[in-house]
Amino acid sequence: MADHDKTRRKTPSNREKEELKALFEISHALHRSIQLDELLDYIAFKTRELMGSETVAVILHDPVRDEFFFRCTGGNPEESAAKLKELRFPAGEGIAGSVFRTGKPELITNVEADSRHFKGIDQSTRFRTRSIVAVPLQVKNRIIGVVEACNKEVGEFTQSDLDFLTMIAPTIAMALDNAAMYAELDRAYKELQIIDQAKDHLIDSTRKENVLLRREISGRYRFDQIKGNSPQMMELFLLCEKVINSDISVLIQGETGTGKELIARCLHHNGPRKDRPFITQNCGGIPESLLASELFGYKKGAFTGALFDKKGLFEIANGGTVFLDEVGDMSPAMQVSLLRVLQEGEVKPLGAAESRMVDVRVISATNRDLESDMHEGRFREDLFYRLNAFTIKVPSLRERTGDIPVLTNYFINKFNKKNKMSIKGIDRDALEALCAYSFPGNVRELENEINRAMVLAGNSKTIQLSHLSERIRRRSFPSIAELREGVTLKNMVEELEKSVLLKMIADFHGNKTQIARYLGLSRFGLMKKMKRYGL
Repeated sequence: MADHDKTRRKTPSNREKEELKALFEISHALHRSIQLDELLDYIAFKTRELMGSETVAVILHDPVRDEFFFRCTGGNPEESAAKLKELRFPAGEGIAGSVFRTGKPELITNVEADSRHFKGIDQSTRFRTRSIVAVPLQVKNRIIGVVEACNKEVGEFTQSDLDFLTMIAPTIAMALDNAAMYAELDRAYKELQIIDQAKDHLIDSTRKENVLLRREISGRYRFDQIKGNSPQMMELFLLCEKVINSDISVLIQGETGTGKELIARCLHHNGPRKDRPFITQNCGGIPESLLASELFGYKKGAFTGALFDKKGLFEIANGGTVFLDEVGDMSPAMQVSLLRVLQEGEVKPLGAAESRMVDVRVISATNRDLESDMHEGRFREDLFYRLNAFTIKVPSLRERTGDIPVLTNYFINKFNKKNKMSIKGIDRDALEALCAYSFPGNVRELENEINRAMVLAGNSKTIQLSHLSERIRRRSFPSIAELREGVTLKNMVEELEKSVLLKMIADFHGNKTQIARYLGLSRFGLMKKMKRYGL
């Protein structure tokens, strides 16, 4: 009672001093590292202490559900406080709802006589609200809730109480806003951590995949994957070994299907540029304008349909290798542009004002006689010598028929793995037919033939003669009809002799001593004949 008398005897100057002190202490608490719940409880305590109210509550608006909920319930018994924090009620209800809608503070000395009073809360907590002071909480011109003090312990609420609560409301709003921003930052930080972890995992996985991919590519494009033991192939391997670590331009010449691109890939993936891009472009059968845009790129608006900038293959391959297949089919204008890349190391996208420097190794391939094309004016002389700095000639399969058994076994193993088959090998007469055939499509045709034969073989253990294509089963021995058409006896004898040698090589698994003894030849004589036929 003595404390109540003391409250009554407060002078305005004392009240102002206490308000300033309370504001200072609350401001100090706001700037300390303190949890929001602790801060709101402290503000509610200081407000109740100064205003002499029974309770102080912070009521916030949930915009998603358009409901009110109690964020702070200072002064309520523990049981009532727990019930209040579980309560939700429509945002338009009660005096708090009126203050929230209008944005105007309210001082009600007789709540029970006010029609806006929402009795549901009192009924839930068994609390009797007699008087109330309510002030809106505003953040950046947006009302987020209401702070209210209920029931003056002694006397009635005054304008001074309303003024003080109005002064303290921005501090409460600031604390809530800071907490919301901190929560958002914390959420964003945790999301970034998750993203960083995912990124690190992705980078790590990508690195591992790149290592595995490089190993796979290195394995796929090793020179020992190019099958052949013939003298022509040994010479080819020797040339590749000499040029592999150089940046010199290489021209690979050979018929269609001989494996020119495979050799180009081996040169790249075993050389110093192996970790950089390997880009291929077939120059045959493609319009000049399209080939130019593919190789050199273009600027937005360079032509109708150029809706964005596009990098050319030379820029994409920067630091790596560009493989130009069928380079002999390039138009004269394209030959000039390619010459500029080789001479100056720069490309100029279509529609661009300036050229761009590139560092690429150019490996080209052709099945044409470029030197003849040059002499006949179909291919630029300066470009020919740029491309032809180092030439690798790939022999046709008919020039190295001794490699057919090796290639056949290689393709059988390849398709066994790929198609989950179990073909053990090839019958002797079927292999003889393959060796006797001229293979105009070269290694690619042989590969397709083995694939087809294995499909036809089905559950058979070996590829049989009947599984081969009719054109191959007919063999390539000249017939009497062919003799009448101009095939000489010498041609027929040579073909027969070559076929016999191939059969012996297959029968005796390449053992030259046994082959020579069986045929009645000296080892030197056998070697001479094998060299003559490229075996």
